Amino acid sequence: MDLWILLSLLALAANAAKVLVVKLFCRDIDSRLLVFSGRLVSAAVLLPVLIVTCHGLPMDGIFWFVIAITAILTAVASVLYTQAVQHGTLTIVLPTQAAVPVLSLITLWIGWSETPSLRSAVLMITSMVCLAYALWAQAPRNGGHDDGRRFIVYALIAAILFGVTTILDRVAIARVAFGALAYSACWSLASTVLMGVQCFHAGVFRLGILDRKIAGSVGLYSAAVLGAFYAQQYAVQLSLSIPGGVVHVKSIVMLHLPVVILAGYLALKEKISPRSLIAGLLALAAGWLLIHDVAR
Repeated sequence: MDLWILLSLLALAANAAKVLVVKLFCRDIDSRLLVFSGRLVSAAVLLPVLIVTCHGLPMDGIFWFVIAITAILTAVASVLYTQAVQHGTLTIVLPTQAAVPVLSLITLWIGWSETPSLRSAVLMITSMVCLAYALWAQAPRNGGHDDGRRFIVYALIAAILFGVTTILDRVAIARVAFGALAYSACWSLASTVLMGVQCFHAGVFRLGILDRKIAGSVGLYSAAVLGAFYAQQYAVQLSLSIPGGVVHVKSIVMLHLPVVILAGYLALKEKISPRSLIAGLLALAAGWLLIHDVAR
């Protein structure tokens, strides 16, 4: 099995761990502080390694332009998606995440005229459709906060932005030496600055950053964030020569969502609908076939 596939599976596991850490240990921690901490730790770990390895930061203008664009777009997408989750109907909002690899595939086709094989594309879309249905079937049906179509639009815009930034990741990684390391470190730095400004203006630092009780939980979350992000970007770097490689990586990584559903059912004893369980298993099966297909 190729190394990029193993790294994609590592990113899958780290993303699943990140969600479970939040579920088990971080419920009472402000989400902005949590995100800021994860990106700060990633920057603190990766930047010194990058500086020692490359004797400084990359000086490529396009690389930094892409860093700035992806950091801003990701911040906007995160805000829109969070608002949609907070105020919209979850049965519509949650499945939008499953559309990200498909939107990335469309972006790759339009912008670069590059597509994976027909079989791989069918397996990607099948996996994401099953995943979307699994999330839809499991989401609450009360609809208590649905007050219009605005939040549906927010969720769709967020999914589009996440899909586009997934492709832009590849552009930045291909521009410089040690692309995955450089992109991960510099993107974490830019995102830390953006989130730091937001947390400062919201007064989040005064509320929780000095609380030692949350240090362990934040540390676990930050470690999962670091592992998930760098493993994914390194997998993207190694798959640059494969048609649609970045979309293959994202499709595999997105399978952490049905894994989390299964973990909640088996380990946390959460209630889950049979339809959601079956759809999650089908998403995993399609993902496994995808891995087998590109590994041949």
